Amino acid sequence: MTESANPNEPRFPPMTLALGLLLGLGCAVVPLVPEPLRTWNFAAFGAVGLFIAGRAGFLPGLVLGLGSKILSDFFNTAANNFNSDYLPTWYYVATFAIYPLVGAALVRRTQNPLRIAGGALVASALFFLISNFEAWLGQAMPYPYTVAGLLECYSQGLPFYKGTFLGDMLCTGSLFAAHAYLSRYYFPAERSATLPVEDSR
Repeated sequence: MTESANPNEPRFPPMTLALGLLLGLGCAVVPLVPEPLRTWNFAAFGAVGLFIAGRAGFLPGLVLGLGSKILSDFFNTAANNFNSDYLPTWYYVATFAIYPLVGAALVRRTQNPLRIAGGALVASALFFLISNFEAWLGQAMPYPYTVAGLLECYSQGLPFYKGTFLGDMLCTGSLFAAHAYLSRYYFPAERSATLPVEDSR
């Protein structure tokens, strides 16, 4: 069974972009919520980038994914009296580009839930590996430049990654499920793939 694109799918699908934009804005304003009410390190910037790239293309996914992350960082800095210590490094923000890259490469025009979940898992794992490698190189903490130091950096990053991983998986699943439902019943032009009936011969 193969997957084929919907020939009527719009180049910039409004429902798809609206879903990503709503979740992206929701994540961006989280720093304005009182800290005791926040879920630790739970975010959906990656899920937004993965979803939009998988349904509308790499560039829209990159713009919305990174845009929501940068807006969130601005709100976070503003909430802390514009203390520059709360600004992330540019290479950490750029690491979020992994998500739209994976979305465009692995989940473009597919409705297969296993493939979508696999894409989210791959992107999330790559983000963890690369962002912590960058933290080790940049000496975010004084880890020695040895294999043991790198492994310690990864070990110390695991508690932070738990919230990121849950955000990636839950928000990715929610976005693709909402898209599948809405495109089936209300926005048929935005169905990104169809599964043709197999030849019975």
